[in-house]
Amino acid sequence: MHKEAIHGFSLEPCSWQGEDIFRPRGLYGSLVVSERFERFVARHEFTNMRLTPTEQYVWDPLTPQDAK
Repeated sequence: MHKEAIHGFSLEPCSWQGEDIFRPRGLYGSLVVSERFERFVARHEFTNMRLTPTEQYVWDPLTPQDAK
């Protein structure tokens, strides 16, 4: 595991304004969605996206994409 890797994260209560979709600071190229948006996706049976709980999110710049 690389020391600058991310293995799960959480939001500080004051840093989120209640948006359903947003880009967290420091996670360039990633979108975070609310549980309400997750329920919307499930209700409408969208299949063109992969939702990962924040506590299971992994980003390691030294791991090849194929190995994930």
